[in-house]
This record gives sequence, C-alpha cells and structure tokens, in this order.
Amino acid sequence: MKQGGLLDVRMLRIFEAVAATGNVSRAAEKLGITQSAVSQALAQVERILGTPVFDRAHRPFTLTPAGIALSRRARHIVDDIDRLVSDVREADLASRPAIRVGMIDSFAATAGPAIVKKVTASASQLLLWSGLANSHSQALLNRQLDLIITSDTLEDVDRIVRRVIFTEPFILVVPAQKKKEFEGVSLLQAIQLAPFIRFSARSHFGATIERHLRRTGHSPVPSLEIDTADVVMAMVAAGLGWSITTPLCVLQGRAYLQQIAILPLPGTPFSRTVHQLSREGEYEEMAGHVFQASRSVLEGEIFPLLRDYIPWLDDSMTLS
Repeated sequence: MKQGGLLDVRMLRIFEAVAATGNVSRAAEKLGITQSAVSQALAQVERILGTPVFDRAHRPFTLTPAGIALSRRARHIVDDIDRLVSDVREADLASRPAIRVGMIDSFAATAGPAIVKKVTASASQLLLWSGLANSHSQALLNRQLDLIITSDTLEDVDRIVRRVIFTEPFILVVPAQKKKEFEGVSLLQAIQLAPFIRFSARSHFGATIERHLRRTGHSPVPSLEIDTADVVMAMVAAGLGWSITTPLCVLQGRAYLQQIAILPLPGTPFSRTVHQLSREGEYEEMAGHVFQASRSVLEGEIFPLLRDYIPWLDDSMTLS
C-alpha cells in the first residue's frame, strides 16, 4: 500500500455504492452527491491502495481481484460505523431529561406541534397532555406533570415558577350571516339578538368569561354550554348563537372560519394572559427551552397567521 492517506468510511460507502450499481451516475444518485464526487473518491481509494479496484473496460463496472477483497470487508466496516453512530446517539438521547407537559387545548392545537418539534431535540421523551387548565393545575401540584402552559396562575401556591408567555384579547364570534346585525352593538344588545353560547364554567376559561359578564352587569339566558373551542365554533357556524372567545381559540376552530364573523368585544377591553408554570428547582433548563420555544413559535408563526385572519387585531396580541 502506498503512502498518501488512509481509507475513510465516506470512501468505503461510495465504493460500495459503485460496486452495487456498477455505474458512477447511479451511485451518485443513490448517495445524493455529484458524479464528480464519486469519481474523485474512487480515484482516492485506488491511489491509497496502489491498485485499481474496478475494471472500467466493462459496462457495468466489474470488480478487480483487489476490489473483490476490499468489498468483502467494506460492507462490514460501513455497517459497524452506522451501528456505532446509532448507539452513540441513543446513549445521548437516554441521558436527556424526559418531561411531562400540560397545555390548554387552544394552545396545544395551534402552537403545540411546532413547540414539540423544537423541544424534542432537547428531551429524550415529551409526554403532552391537553385539556382544561383546572386539571393541569391539579396535575402539576400532584407531580403528574412537570410543567404546564395555562391561564391559571395558581397565585396562592408557593414555590411555583411563573413565566408570562403572551396576552390576547377576548373577542366576539357570530354567525357569518348575522355579521351586520352584530356590528357596533353593545353587549346587552348582542344578548338580545341571539342565544349566548357559553364555555363551560367548569373550565378556568369559561369561569373567566362568566366573571366578566357578572362584573359588567350582564346575565345571558342559559343556553348551550361547551368545553372546547372547536365545538363552540361549530355551534356558532351552525347559526345557533354567538360566543365570547379569543383569537387562539378561533385558530383552533379555523375549519369554521368561512361560516363565522369575528368582531371586537363591545364595552370594557378584556384579555387573558397565558403563563408557563413549573416547580422551583426542577427541570429548570427544560422549562427554559419550552418557554423560549413557545415565544418563538407564537411570534414567528401564530401571530402572523392570526393577523391574516383578523386584520383589526393589530398589536393587541403580544408577547408579555
């Protein structure tokens, strides 16, 4: 063997591809590299070994005796390297923390997928719960969840790390065919125009809306009461009434956007703030990753999408 370098796994991988196909262009296509890169690698192999490994007088190429000897071992070496890389990656992944995260439905259904993609690069496993804020709060306190994204701040609980993620306004959603009737009306007039579709008071979201109605002196006649934003949107789209919701909930039920109209909430401005909560001294690095991922996804993907759907929002949806 002549001096001038050592065989590496890249050269062996290219050699094996040409040996399998008998053709430089097909090997290049298989590996996703240029024909020139394949030819250069083969030239390096033959220069290092000091002998041809292919008989180029035949089409497709055939192996020389030296090429046959190299091929017998090259496949095993490439496979061993692939297994080594896989084992190292698995060991690294196993050393990363697993984390259990709870997200309110509207957040999980909209920003959740992109956040999970970002976070799973830093965790061996991410268990995601969606659902009502109340159940997440209890699960955090019971140590069933490590971190929650919620509108319930658990202000009366000690040793909780609270990070403010964003604030969004409450808005009105009405059947599309009744948009003109609802434009510019007061909340009292809206109650008189059509049934009010409630978010269940069992949820923190629904209870917040009910408190606002009581505080402003409004008592809509009991009608439909529903837990999830997409079902509320479906009911409004069907012309069964109107509701108070938020832009993120509208995005969760965006399948019904053509059948609804979105209007500013009459009267006193009213908003909700979504927080990230975790326990002090636990999973601090991962909590930081999730928080930064949440803000990045909201600012880069969710807010621009919402402003396309609801142009009059302007800057009323903001990172906090």
